[in-house]
Amino acid sequence: MQCYTILYSQEGYFLIFEKREEGFFFHDAVGTGGFIYPPNGIPIKNGGGLFAFPGGAVDQEEEPFKSCLREYTEECGNSISFNYYPLNQPQSLATLSSMSINGETYTILLGLLETVSDKYYTLYLEMSLDNLRQIQAIIVSTNFNQASQAREDIHYNKIKNYTQIFEAYPFCPLDDELGQVQLWQALREVNEIRLLSKNKATDWYYDMIVYLANTILNLGIPF
Repeated sequence: MQCYTILYSQEGYFLIFEKREEGFFFHDAVGTGGFIYPPNGIPIKNGGGLFAFPGGAVDQEEEPFKSCLREYTEECGNSISFNYYPLNQPQSLATLSSMSINGETYTILLGLLETVSDKYYTLYLEMSLDNLRQIQAIIVSTNFNQASQAREDIHYNKIKNYTQIFEAYPFCPLDDELGQVQLWQALREVNEIRLLSKNKATDWYYDMIVYLANTILNLGIPF
């Protein structure tokens, strides 16, 4: 089953990403390294150029909520980590307390793991609106900016293997899949959200947003 993560606020705001149309680097399946694709990358399958949430497959014997967190780190920034409290308790969704990104820590107000449409694990992490805005700004200005620099270096053969990416750009995502991040509000962007339902490559993201807006937040938006 696939798994995804959505960061949101009580005001109905959430972070949504755009997939790139080509990727220049990806980590390998066993987590020991990865591959680069000079000079111009390879096409992104399944929704390249369209809106998406960070996500991927649940690994065998991995707890689904941890799969969601792992995928967020892989696609948004190698420096992103998640913290638990109290420390003497097993790591669980109930003890998930904060998110750290590039040395800054942001409190997670609530974590909910839902199976949307009985098809997709979706981890909803509630943050303050101010923190959402800060996280968006950091990902754009640092993590995705470093990914852009890494792509340029791969194109010009300045980076010759996957390991060199993180020697030069430690905040770079492990996978070159996402290119932009926007802050949407469920009612304000209702037309954009409706469009997601019209495309088989994005209709499950529509389901996840509707669940957030009308089941978790009870906004009663007529999508």
